[in-house]
Amino acid sequence: MNGLLNNRFLRFCCIGGLGFVIDSGITYGLVLLGMDSLAARIPAILIALTVCYRFHHGFTFRKEGRAPWSGWYRFAISNAVGSLINYGAYAAVLLVWPAVPLILPLIAGSASAMVANYIMSACYVFR
Repeated sequence: MNGLLNNRFLRFCCIGGLGFVIDSGITYGLVLLGMDSLAARIPAILIALTVCYRFHHGFTFRKEGRAPWSGWYRFAISNAVGSLINYGAYAAVLLVWPAVPLILPLIAGSASAMVANYIMSACYVFR
């Protein structure tokens, strides 16, 4: 198992899975509290992005020390493309299929953004 976690993309996917759980949990919670499902994604994505940045810094990209806030800004800006892809795929599924269980557009959004976020993180944020 340890050999598998030496692969940076696999580590990225593991932290992305954590981000997905956070994103989905917050989205579901806000929807249950009465927030529109499209509006609920905005704070959910920002919170998941922040948690993922902290873990990507030390685990995925093996950087030393605490993750600097200036790095979070670079991470957020560079992953804005992935966040827009994520949100767009999520919204598209909901617009085409409004009665779909919420987990399906969440999966579609996260999966569609994963590669863009990895490329931006590897090439810009944590190089």
